[in-house]
Amino acid sequence: MSTKKPTANNQANKDHTHPVSDQLAESLHSTVDALHDTAARTEKQLRNKGDASGQALLAQKRLLEKKWKTSDIKQYATENPVKTAGIAFGAGVLLTMLLRGK
Repeated sequence: MSTKKPTANNQANKDHTHPVSDQLAESLHSTVDALHDTAARTEKQLRNKGDASGQALLAQKRLLEKKWKTSDIKQYATENPVKTAGIAFGAGVLLTMLLRGK
C-alpha cells in the first residue's frame, strides 16, 4: 500500500488524463454561471414590477376609500341601516330566484 503524496508532476499528469470530462465540466460551469446571471436579472425585474404594482394598488385603494367616504350610497346606508338591510335581503332573494331558474 503506497502512501505517496501527489507531487506537482503527478498532479499535472492527473489533470491531463481526463480532457473530455474536464472540457465538459468547464462547459457546464459556464452554462450554470450564465443561467445564474439570467435568473438574477429576472428576479430583480420581478421584484421591481411587484413593488410598482403594490404601490399602484395601494394608491387605487386610497382613491376608492376616499370616494366611498364621500359617496351618497354610504351616506344613505349610514342614515337608514334597516332599509339598507331590507334592500340587500330583497336583492339577494331576487338574485337567488333568477339563478335557480325554476
